[in-house]
Amino acid sequence: MQAPDSSNPPTPTRQVVSIVLGLAFCVAVFAGVIYFVKAERAEKRALILKNPGYVTGIITRVRTYKGRRVSVQYTVGGADYSLRTRVTRSFLRTHAKGDTTAVIYSRSDPSSAILKATLRPSTK
Repeated sequence: MQAPDSSNPPTPTRQVVSIVLGLAFCVAVFAGVIYFVKAERAEKRALILKNPGYVTGIITRVRTYKGRRVSVQYTVGGADYSLRTRVTRSFLRTHAKGDTTAVIYSRSDPSSAILKATLRPSTK
């Protein structure tokens, strides 16, 4: 009998198992990244809504390619702040550059803000 040689190519079964395990690892990493991004957004939103302040902002930029985004300038206590956020298609139908929109900011950190239009009603 011949001893197994390390230079022999792997069997097709081993290749399939390796590919499946590699894909499962990639999916797990991707799901983990999505989970942590969503958790961070929820934490930011909770911080803002804990002690909110309301102000009117001016839309300074509208971007419709590579995702729908707007940039909004708002002023709190004499200091200017900027917010760049994703918006829905319906928001873009009703708002254009130069229009005003409501901004909700955190009183403890005015640079942390969200658009009032992006808030969804609570399901609780």
